Amino acid sequence: MKIGITGSSAGIGQCISELPFEFVHFNRNDGNIHNAELVYQKLKDCDIFINNVWDNDCQIKLLNYFFNKWRDLPKKIISIGSSVSTYNPSGTGYEGYVDLKRQLRQAHCDIVNLKTTKCKSYLVNPGVTDTKMTVYRKDKKMSTQDVANIVRFVIENKLYIPEIYFYVE
Repeated sequence: MKIGITGSSAGIGQCISELPFEFVHFNRNDGNIHNAELVYQKLKDCDIFINNVWDNDCQIKLLNYFFNKWRDLPKKIISIGSSVSTYNPSGTGYEGYVDLKRQLRQAHCDIVNLKTTKCKSYLVNPGVTDTKMTVYRKDKKMSTQDVANIVRFVIENKLYIPEIYFYVE
């Protein structure tokens, strides 16, 4: 099994890419992440695409692009969303991030509602995670390894679980 991943040079993506699988990486040095065709050309032969990098609306574009190419193939697309897609966060300054994660969730739900495609979309929605983005937040945070463990569960599980939410207690 070959897994394509975006944004594996730091944070959640780096931790996921350390899982015991064969990865093909697309990072900044590979080109513009907003060029979906360029990303697809590098990762098209993978069995799974982990849609991790967050840069404005690129996750939404990549989810739709890969799904349209793979819809009739038995492949998986795992997008890293956020628990903020279904509630209002307590912090400020995250409005653009929240809006885009909600749009990602909507694009994912639109795919899930098709029901008859061979390609399956998964949305992994962690709560506050210890990354550069949350360095100044005082909340309890899960580790990037916690998120990677859930992604591993999705990769290895035979059940189709379209969406997962998880938080640290």
